[in-house]
Amino acid sequence: MKTLIVIGVLLVLFFIFVSNFSRFMGGISTNKAAQNLENYLEKEHKGELGFRELNRFFNAATMNPNMFTVVIFHKEKPEIEFYCHVNPKELLENDTLSYYGKENLKIADLYERERKRYETRQNVKADFVNDIPEIKFENDRFEIFVPGEIETAALHDVIERFVARLNSVYEELDIPYTMSLFIKTEAHPEGFIDIPLENIENQWHPQMFMLSATLNNFDTIEKVIKQRIQTDLDASYPNYEIDDNYLKIILDKSSLSKIAWVQYLKDKTIDNDKNEKWQNPLTGLYITYFDIQTGHLYFGEMVSQENDNISYDETLALIKLKVEAEGIQM
Repeated sequence: MKTLIVIGVLLVLFFIFVSNFSRFMGGISTNKAAQNLENYLEKEHKGELGFRELNRFFNAATMNPNMFTVVIFHKEKPEIEFYCHVNPKELLENDTLSYYGKENLKIADLYERERKRYETRQNVKADFVNDIPEIKFENDRFEIFVPGEIETAALHDVIERFVARLNSVYEELDIPYTMSLFIKTEAHPEGFIDIPLENIENQWHPQMFMLSATLNNFDTIEKVIKQRIQTDLDASYPNYEIDDNYLKIILDKSSLSKIAWVQYLKDKTIDNDKNEKWQNPLTGLYITYFDIQTGHLYFGEMVSQENDNISYDETLALIKLKVEAEGIQM
């Protein structure tokens, strides 16, 4: 009990210290930091730029109480924004951003980078204004809306040309994230296809078509398929259970209708709380075939009970072998 009281007192003292860190260490106040940053942006950028989310950045390495993080944006074009670290106490006298090391960057440099990225994105949008009336550049995906009734050949053509255009400005887009191509249509305005983009030597390459979980009747599809899987597990594989966190929903590239629901299964007999050595419980791999347009469920099958003993590439090869045998093009 005494130990808990001591820990509680120490935690309270710690939070008091953190909340008053800038005062103890002589740091600039948040209000003063905001005023200095506003004055700087007015002076250097004529009020063109604004800021939000100004927060003190506790850097354990430098112990600098005057370092802040902030999002700076263009007031008339808020799509132009960037996150950075600044020292508002020194900003009006020395505007080199010391957090960025020997690059000697200033806010103007970061702004120019983001402005160029914005212009590149706008140029891409202009090139596809007739084919893709809506394009969004998100942090983890390129989101496009394809109008009209979707025809397979036309969709593949648009995807090929769009990705080629993105690759032509790969350096200018300067995107460090893992990306995908997310496709919306008139029939599926919430989302239809999500295509992972593999990065090979700084070029994006579309992979298998994945059905989006935002599809307007996805919950119904999921319920039907999982009921089918559970019925088979109860009858033939009682040691397995569905793991909702691990699945792939592969959409046939040719029909844009038939799917292969690849469900990973957890072996309930594996207890890692008791095992001396951790064992991967995801040993089962089950695939169900379904048509999202007709609602017809073809069948389901256990394709592996040794998924824990094969590599990711071997698992992918097994999935490809099975689903293409059922006429689904990956």
